[in-house]
Amino acid sequence: MNVYEAALERIETIFSEFDNIYVSFSGGKDSGVLLNLCIDYIRKNNIKRKIGVFHIDYEAQYQMTTDYVDDELSKNLDILDIYRVCLPLKAHCATSMYQNYWIPWEKSKSDIWVRDMPDNGITEDNHEFDFFKKNMSDYEFQEQFAYWYHKHKGAKRTACLIGIRTQESLNRWRAIYSDRNQNKFKNLDWTRMMSDEVCNAYPVYDWTTEDVWIGNGKFGWTYNKLYDLFYQAGITIDKMRVASPFNDWATESLKLYRVI
Repeated sequence: MNVYEAALERIETIFSEFDNIYVSFSGGKDSGVLLNLCIDYIRKNNIKRKIGVFHIDYEAQYQMTTDYVDDELSKNLDILDIYRVCLPLKAHCATSMYQNYWIPWEKSKSDIWVRDMPDNGITEDNHEFDFFKKNMSDYEFQEQFAYWYHKHKGAKRTACLIGIRTQESLNRWRAIYSDRNQNKFKNLDWTRMMSDEVCNAYPVYDWTTEDVWIGNGKFGWTYNKLYDLFYQAGITIDKMRVASPFNDWATESLKLYRVI
């Protein structure tokens, strides 16, 4: 069994065992492949249910990332339940000597927003998140969203699908294999129970970077065209990151803003 077949088997298990499913979608290559796997699975099997898509929009990013997210979501509206979060969440920042975070979509500073609020954005004025509070971190929001979505949908079991791969970093390897991750769904290595009813699942955890690009090429999946420019700029495929360059683990990519 290759990694593609294994991922399909895992997705089939998720759709069989969980009545409520959403994909955490950043606009990067890994979450993009995972979302496309799920979309293909739904369409090929004629499944009459929607899946959620959770996307935090960080305001300041490459235009190609915004374009990719817009395109991927808009062409699958019939099967996606979209949560495009445009809230003032604290995000890591390593480019200031005065504070270690910045706040996208801060209403009091709308005159200097990097771009206009997207039409389908969930904002301070239209959100329904009872757990949201100003200045909460993006990671805290992300975690609380899972429990809120589970309750909001009145689900029996909720699966949050996350496109992390163990090849990417030690932290991602530990998310799967750490001794602290003993609470798995039916003893499946690629899962982690966050509560009795809410589960994180990592269907593409064993894919390599090469697998991601073979999948995009072989199946004609759409992807963030920013990666093409990274390639033209001489960045190797294992070093390409779509994450905000302002955070503390991506400041080295700031120079790419000038190049690209």
